[in-house]
Amino acid sequence: MTALIGKKFKDSVLIMADKRITYRGTTRFKDDEKKISVLNHNVIFSYAGVKNIIDLPLGELKMFASKTNSLEEIKAHAQGLFSASLHLFKNLNPDQDYATVYILAGFSEDGLPCVTYFSSDDDFRKGNLLEFFYKAFPTSEMENLRKFLINEVDVNKKSLKYYIRKFSTAIRQINNAKISKNAYSIFLSKKGLLEIDINEQGEFNIVPMDLNYWLC
Repeated sequence: MTALIGKKFKDSVLIMADKRITYRGTTRFKDDEKKISVLNHNVIFSYAGVKNIIDLPLGELKMFASKTNSLEEIKAHAQGLFSASLHLFKNLNPDQDYATVYILAGFSEDGLPCVTYFSSDDDFRKGNLLEFFYKAFPTSEMENLRKFLINEVDVNKKSLKYYIRKFSTAIRQINNAKISKNAYSIFLSKKGLLEIDINEQGEFNIVPMDLNYWLC
C-alpha cells in the first residue's frame, strides 16, 4: 500500500511516497517502486492504492502528455483513462478493495503550481485542489500520520531539505508491514525537476532528473 505526502509552494511542488508494493493475496512485497512519475517537464503524477488500476492507463497518459503541456488537458484525459480502468478492475474483481487516489501536479496556464487530487470514491470524477496533503493506505494509519504532520511540520518553512527530512520521518514512523521505511520524492519547479531517494535511516540524495531517460 502507500504513504503519500506533499506540499505546494509558491513556485514549486514536492511529493513523496514510500517505495513498498505488496502483492495482492500474499505477504510478499518489494521496496523499489517509484509511485511518482514524470509525465512531461511541466507535470508529475503520483498515486496511492491499487497498482493494477494505475499501471495500464499511466502508460497511455504519458503518451498523451508528451504531446501537450496543458495541465487541464492532461487532467481531463486522465479522468477518462482511470475511470475506465477502475470500472474494469471492479468488474473483474468484485470482492476486492479498490480504494485508490491519484494526484496531478504541475503548472497551469498562468504559470502557477497547481495540485489536484482524484479519488475512486467518486470514480475520479471530481478534482480537489490541494496545498498540503497526505494519504495513507491502510486508512488505519491516516490518523497517526495526520497527527505527526500537524504537530511536527512547520508549513511556513521554505527549505526543501527541511520538508524532505520531515516527510520521510513521517513515513518511517508508520509501523505497518505494508508501508516501507524507504521513500522516493520528486520536486517540480520552473527551474527543472529534482529526484530524491531516501533510505530507511533517513539519508537522502538530491539529483537533477534526466528527462530523456524518464520520457523515452
